[in-house]
Amino acid sequence: MTILYNCRHAGDQYRITKFNPEMNVESSYLCTLEECDCPRGPHPTCRHRQMLPKFIARQHVGDEWFLDFDRGGWVQMDPRIILIEDIDLFGPSTTYYEKPNESMPPLPEGVTMISLENPVAVHNAIAEAVGEPGWGEIKAEDIGKPVRINLPPDASPTHIKRRF
Repeated sequence: MTILYNCRHAGDQYRITKFNPEMNVESSYLCTLEECDCPRGPHPTCRHRQMLPKFIARQHVGDEWFLDFDRGGWVQMDPRIILIEDIDLFGPSTTYYEKPNESMPPLPEGVTMISLENPVAVHNAIAEAVGEPGWGEIKAEDIGKPVRINLPPDASPTHIKRRF
């Protein structure tokens, strides 16, 4: 599970924000090289004060670079994602992500895109690609309803013969 951190200017201090693997904000603290408002702030050091010199030395304050502190590496995120911070002085800060409204480039000849939200369509596409029979067409109103699959007569719950 990768936890990433980024660093932004916050006046005369820096804001180090922790993101979970889904890129949701887990925590965010104001810090300087000498102090931090995290729970370990009163101690001689904390991970935020250990990270801050790394962000400053690499000049990655306020850009799209994230620090994987546990592994010691840097991760560059998509620069088309715009980070907007709405800092509420009376509550936690809220982070929004906006993606520009860009259309997807056309797919190469012979490539078809399918939605992973429809498992029947995914199964049929794979079956077609390997030359096996699919489940046929399923109507939109039937999605989510149980589907009866006709297995070969010699199939058992523990063994299904593969056709090669």
